[in-house]
Amino acid sequence: MLLFGLGAALPLLLLGTLSREVLLRWRDRMIGLGQGLKVALGAILVATGLMIATGYDKAAETVLVNTLPSWLTNLTTCF
Repeated sequence: MLLFGLGAALPLLLLGTLSREVLLRWRDRMIGLGQGLKVALGAILVATGLMIATGYDKAAETVLVNTLPSWLTNLTTCF
C-alpha cells in the first residue's frame, strides 16, 4: 500500500511542482491579459447597455437572425 501510494502521489507532485513554476513565470503576462480582458468586457457591457437603451439591439438582432444559417436559428429557438 505504501508503494502504491508513492506511485500515485509522485506524478501528481511532479505535475503540481512543474505547473506552479510555469504559472509563476507566466504570472505577469496573465495579470496583464486579465486587466486587458476586464477593460474589453467592460466596454462590451457598456456598448450592450447603450444598444438596449437606444433600441438598436432589435435592429442588431434582426441582422444576426437574417445572417445566421437557418439550422442555427432553429437550434437556438426550438427549446
